[in-house]
Amino acid sequence: MGAFAASGAAPALGATRYAERCARCHDAPSGRTPAKAAIANNTPTFIVSALLEGVMRPMAAGLSPHEMASVAAYLSTRKAAGLGAGALEAPACAAPRTRFALDGPSWNGWGNAETQDRFQAAPGLTAADVPRLTLKWAFTFAGSRNGQATVAGGRVFLASTSGAVYALDAKTGCAFWRFDIPGGSRSSVTVARLPGPGPARYAAYLTGWTERTAYALDADTGALIWKRQVDDQQEVQMTGSPVLHAGRLYVPISSAEEAIATDDTHVCCRFRGAVVAVDARTGAVAWERFMAPPAQPFKTNPRGKPLYGPAGAAIWAAPTVDAARGLLYVATGDSYTDAPLDTADAVVALDLATGRVRWVKQLTKGDNHIIGCSGPKPAANCPERVGPDHDFGVSPILHRVADGRDLLLVGQKSSEIYALDPGARGRVVWRRRLSSGGPLGGVEFGPAADRTAYFVGLSDVFASGPAPGVYAFRLADGAPLWSSPSPKLPCAWATPYCSGAVSQALTAMPGVVFAGAMNGRLRAYDTRDGMVLWEIDTAKPVMTVTGSPATGGVLDGAGPTIAGGTVYVVSGLVVDTGLHSQGWSRERAIKYVVDVLG
Repeated sequence: MGAFAASGAAPALGATRYAERCARCHDAPSGRTPAKAAIANNTPTFIVSALLEGVMRPMAAGLSPHEMASVAAYLSTRKAAGLGAGALEAPACAAPRTRFALDGPSWNGWGNAETQDRFQAAPGLTAADVPRLTLKWAFTFAGSRNGQATVAGGRVFLASTSGAVYALDAKTGCAFWRFDIPGGSRSSVTVARLPGPGPARYAAYLTGWTERTAYALDADTGALIWKRQVDDQQEVQMTGSPVLHAGRLYVPISSAEEAIATDDTHVCCRFRGAVVAVDARTGAVAWERFMAPPAQPFKTNPRGKPLYGPAGAAIWAAPTVDAARGLLYVATGDSYTDAPLDTADAVVALDLATGRVRWVKQLTKGDNHIIGCSGPKPAANCPERVGPDHDFGVSPILHRVADGRDLLLVGQKSSEIYALDPGARGRVVWRRRLSSGGPLGGVEFGPAADRTAYFVGLSDVFASGPAPGVYAFRLADGAPLWSSPSPKLPCAWATPYCSGAVSQALTAMPGVVFAGAMNGRLRAYDTRDGMVLWEIDTAKPVMTVTGSPATGGVLDGAGPTIAGGTVYVVSGLVVDTGLHSQGWSRERAIKYVVDVLG
């Protein structure tokens, strides 16, 4: 792919094709469409991969390999900094004395449990230790929207949108191996013993971002065990992490069609959110359950092209396992068309064994939305009644409260939070609204919960109402416990998007909840009253494990993780609201580790 991307590329031709195919969306981005300058931070190889087999494939239809390479050459500012496959951005570790084993402190997968509560019961430090946290080591790597750190067997596993997957030594940050995925990955890694007879072998499971593929890698060596294409829709991008249960990997399927549909030549809209169950040993697909029936033409758009529906209900986050009831829960995104879709903006319960839909609880009706409908010249594919874009982008949290009731907790971009009864087909037990919410507002990537409280980050980059920050609610009845609005602070970069918005997923441990803001500050809050116990500006320059300086930046998306007395966080995410075009310059994401001294 690298040779293909570089061979005979003509930037002038690339500029022409970009203007024809791409400029409408990326020169004036809205929502989560990346600005042109943000795309430029990727390597030519990554850009070609997105055009060839990723989310931009429909826009690149009909382009020759030479034309795709030329678009990549025109856009990328990383021509000289591209990383070769298998290159390490950290000193290589000495060969381990023993084979990898799944023991010691861990944070495994997205939520650290199949119930997705993002809680670490055995953090290896106490709330009293937290004010003494300090930088232990830092590792800089390519990519703009990356997964979080998985800690298992003394190693840290990381995936990135550059395509590189790393296994690092948790103590020192040296690298054991690197594996490269075409099209990148936004997945968090889950590590488990490979099912089956014979000597123990451990797999690192994850998904690719744009290539519709699930992977199992040898956790010890990084060798490929299997890979499997899990969906054949054209508009797929996979942002949610898979969850592993009883020998099956459950993979959520999400979409880029909300952005692609702004092109008036695109036949809109046919994507259907889905979950795919994959055999963890072989990669064989056991079942796939779509969130909508196959789309059918139901009317024409103003340009006379057919409009299809229903479509949408993307699944943006990791599924949640309810082993006792034999159910898998997912929260879905909005609908893309006027065709009714009762699984959009909903919590859906599926049978773990078969994928059959057991119940649906739709929480917002009629949220029909694609990007590009709010300006003076809306796209031809826009729904007649454009919804507010109030997707669910979080994993439901399954939690048992003190009186023995099970609750299913979920937060929405509308800023509403809900507790549902999983034993009563999702009946609403309580609900609260924090603000007006919006496309980049409300609850974005993930709350956390401890034994008594539900902790919520409020994004609201543009919305009015209460300030962005961290809010706590009593699990049993939703009663507000405390709030801690983010202060207005300067950023290390010059941009109007320097915000205290808390879009990043939260993480809790006994007595403390950690939350990162878009202004680069990572804070630890006392779970009793919201008092800030500790904070660090992750955008400040640090020395990396290679001995070179680097900086972080925006905290967004995947959240902090905790294991072995250590807090890990990825800093420097390229936000899709045009930060680069506003003067924010971060060549690479940076991974920080903070640890107790001594």
